[in-house]
Amino acid sequence: MDLSVPSATVAALLLATVRATGFVVLAPPFNNNGIPMAVKGALALALSLVVFPQLAADMPAVTAGFLIVAAITEAIIGAALGFVVQVLFTAVQLAGDIIDIAGGFSLQPAFDPLSLTMNSSIGRLHYLLATTLLFTSGGHLMLVRGFVTSYQGLPLGGSLDTEQLGSAMTTAFAMMFLAALQIAGPMVAVLLLTDVALALLSKAAPALNMFSLGFPVKIMVTLALLGLTFPLLPPALDALMSTAVEAMTSFRSG
Repeated sequence: MDLSVPSATVAALLLATVRATGFVVLAPPFNNNGIPMAVKGALALALSLVVFPQLAADMPAVTAGFLIVAAITEAIIGAALGFVVQVLFTAVQLAGDIIDIAGGFSLQPAFDPLSLTMNSSIGRLHYLLATTLLFTSGGHLMLVRGFVTSYQGLPLGGSLDTEQLGSAMTTAFAMMFLAALQIAGPMVAVLLLTDVALALLSKAAPALNMFSLGFPVKIMVTLALLGLTFPLLPPALDALMSTAVEAMTSFRSG
């Protein structure tokens, strides 16, 4: 028995897998180094199986030149979609990094075996909490839905407008810094007041060694008040992921 598959179906599956791979490699929580590459590849293939039937119906004439150009374009589009999500998701870790700097934890970064890099303790804690919240709240499914919906604005054979991409990246970076400041703002204000109190105490009692006393006091205050930022993470993460999905679905072919 001969089994023949139309070339349009194979091309649609191939191009859908290329875009899904670019998205999975960069978009959290799928880009975690703790996830094996084989699992990431299987996830990209699963995403492509969802979207490729509707793509095969609108597939233009398949030629070698079309496949090469379309594959490069799809890889860029998938990477751009994933990078937008990554920038917004990084706001949570950036908030932890700001607390690390204000509290003195950044003086001794810790080795993270998952990312194989040196990271600040509280920043990494915020990132892991955000990843957990993303799975428990179903945010990863919302990102997958946003990826599937992106084909409405960026169909196969279309091109990504660089001006529109630049505008989306600028907005994403601005929101990342704003969200990080909103999450870490209360802690930074408390630590600033702690520095002021230590400075006044050093003036009132010069005999005290404030340099050696200041770091333990700030670390104690940071750990005691760290829980204040945790209730801010779920609503902030929901808002960031909603913005990421809106950005993914707002792209239009140039």
